[in-house]
Amino acid sequence: MNDTGQEQRYTTSDLARKFDACPTPLLANADLQKRWHCSRSTIDRIRKRHVLRSDGPKGGHPLFDLLTLLKFEGMPDPLRAWVLGTDEDRQVLAADLLSIEDLKVLDRTLGGHHAETFRRRARNGKRPGFRLGKRWLFRPTIEDLARLNALRQASQEAQ
Repeated sequence: MNDTGQEQRYTTSDLARKFDACPTPLLANADLQKRWHCSRSTIDRIRKRHVLRSDGPKGGHPLFDLLTLLKFEGMPDPLRAWVLGTDEDRQVLAADLLSIEDLKVLDRTLGGHHAETFRRRARNGKRPGFRLGKRWLFRPTIEDLARLNALRQASQEAQ
């Protein structure tokens, strides 16, 4: 929204120019495994069950456009979020999703809670998340990403 409180209108050519300025990445199977916290065979099952087709070149390794994955993950308008978002917004959209275990590490005050507490919060909309197979996944915030990186660095330095 702009300062007057009205939503700014964008033409298709405006959106195309913005998209050309910041194209979405293509993710390989290994990237999906990391993003969704699952095995290669699980990725293959999900791809077959939901008919996720590769956006990469024919005959090569499968590659998936992030916008396709965001739509699959339940984002209502991924193109608009990507194109009209800030660099931080795009960083969050491209980041690996958080598992319940990640949430426990990030927030020590919630760490003692049972996994069902996190699932209930996701179902109630307190912490937006979605189910992928049997696993709940959550989109991180920019603060989550910063804290997770700091925690990972601290654990690497301790080793």
